[in-house]
Amino acid sequence: MKALLFDLDGTLIDSAQDIALALEKTLKQVGLIHKMPDDVRPFVGGGVKALLERVLGEDYREEFVEIFRSNYRENPVVYTRPFEGVVETLKVLKEAGLRLAVVSNKPEDLSVEILRRLDLADMFDFIAGGDTFPEKKPSPLPIIETLKILDADPCESVMIGDTEADLVAGKGAGTKTALAQWGYVKINSSKPDFYLKRPQDLLDIFNSSSAV
Repeated sequence: MKALLFDLDGTLIDSAQDIALALEKTLKQVGLIHKMPDDVRPFVGGGVKALLERVLGEDYREEFVEIFRSNYRENPVVYTRPFEGVVETLKVLKEAGLRLAVVSNKPEDLSVEILRRLDLADMFDFIAGGDTFPEKKPSPLPIIETLKILDADPCESVMIGDTEADLVAGKGAGTKTALAQWGYVKINSSKPDFYLKRPQDLLDIFNSSSAV
């Protein structure tokens, strides 16, 4: 195993509360606060447009996307923290010489800023957002292009995420896939190669591949 690619929200970081704050402010501004869900976690994944479409249904309007983004950018790291075990696991993997990257559907600049504020940005060789490449997950393109930048072969790489989009993108790019079960898990028909109950389980995958 040479490269590990991580989703961001629901995989590396628990950002649901900050997303909820931005969503609540947005819905108040557009007069749809009655649409605010009790828990945003089931709606997260796929980017802002997907979030708003899931929450609002037929009340969704394209202009709401920029309103949300503006609200979220004001305070992206109030409650957001890495999931327990993430920091320690990343340190071990990096010290072992693996190439590490983030492939998120969140805008690149915001992904970098959040990771920087959490002192995680330097852990990664590359950080891709939903606007880094012409397509975003579930398209395999961001995975394919990120692997080129990392100079890593798909068969020696794993895409780790908590949603169907992560698994579909990884499989389409030819990588192994791992489901982060501690996140905002949403999968339908896709089956990962590995089920992870906690971030530290990645070390078992790496150790097994090293032994082979």
